[in-house]
Amino acid sequence: TGTAVANTGTIDAGRGTAVLAAGDFYSIAITHDGRLAGRDVRLQGQGRGDVLVSGTIDASAPGTGGHVEITGERVGLVGHASINASGPAGGGTILVGGDYQGGNAAVRNAARTFVGTDVILNANATTAGDGGKVIVWADKDTVFAGSISARGGEHGGDGGFVETSGKENLRFRGHV
Repeated sequence: TGTAVANTGTIDAGRGTAVLAAGDFYSIAITHDGRLAGRDVRLQGQGRGDVLVSGTIDASAPGTGGHVEITGERVGLVGHASINASGPAGGGTILVGGDYQGGNAAVRNAARTFVGTDVILNANATTAGDGGKVIVWADKDTVFAGSISARGGEHGGDGGFVETSGKENLRFRGHV
């Protein structure tokens, strides 16, 4: 029981990669309620490991936004969790619980995904460029009540792509 990896402070990988991963000997493999920054950020609950995020993940970049991937058996984004993969030249990628329609074998699919009311996911182009990609997925049940933005740049660019899906059930009460 307990938590294998608990981040309550700041981890800053600069423009590099930050990976937090843990297995299934714990009831919650990873809890993150601090600040995590990097160009490529991955929180991976392995086996039956669950991932719970209530902190900040910043994968914003000076060019195109970075990549954030949060996977596990069950994934929960709660409280005032904030994930930012924005950049002036284009939005990045945020994957919560899986990739497009759960069809990317390289990205683990969650059985259940929950995104709470005060959670914000941003993959915007902040100057000129296209918005990024945001996926919230679960093979069984997805509950989404947060906010997602994947806007094109203020000085040109198209909006990005957003998918919120549950293969078996989807309860959507949020804002895109």
